[in-house]
Amino acid sequence: MKDKQCAMDTREIVELLCDIADQVGSLIGEKGAISVFRYAGKKLGKRIGGGHQGTPEEARTLVLSFFKDKEFMSDITLDGTEAKLSGCKIGLTIRDRGIHAGSHALCHFGYGLIDGVMESVTGHKILTLHKESTYHDDGITCLEKW
Repeated sequence: MKDKQCAMDTREIVELLCDIADQVGSLIGEKGAISVFRYAGKKLGKRIGGGHQGTPEEARTLVLSFFKDKEFMSDITLDGTEAKLSGCKIGLTIRDRGIHAGSHALCHFGYGLIDGVMESVTGHKILTLHKESTYHDDGITCLEKW
């Protein structure tokens, strides 16, 4: 099996996406950027969940696979209506820019993705919200709730 080859690593991709989100924010405002990125995440989430009909657990498995396959997180633990994200490269990148995790437009892309997958798979709408972030020596842990 051949190793994955990419011109940019995950951290560089996240930095580029943060730059794009910041530019969108400078054009239409921070709330506008949040809305655009959440909408984009939800659209992608619906594509990921397309063709799957099932339970919230099956939807969460799809979300988990996406974030881990794309190497955005080192680990995700699911517990009921909460997700604990460990080693979130989005959170680490925005922290390095002096922005608190959970508030950046790119974070809202992830929330929209969760919402879109869940709606596509289960037929039920949810609204994912950031609950808290904890920075530590190994990185960052975020807690999301829907």
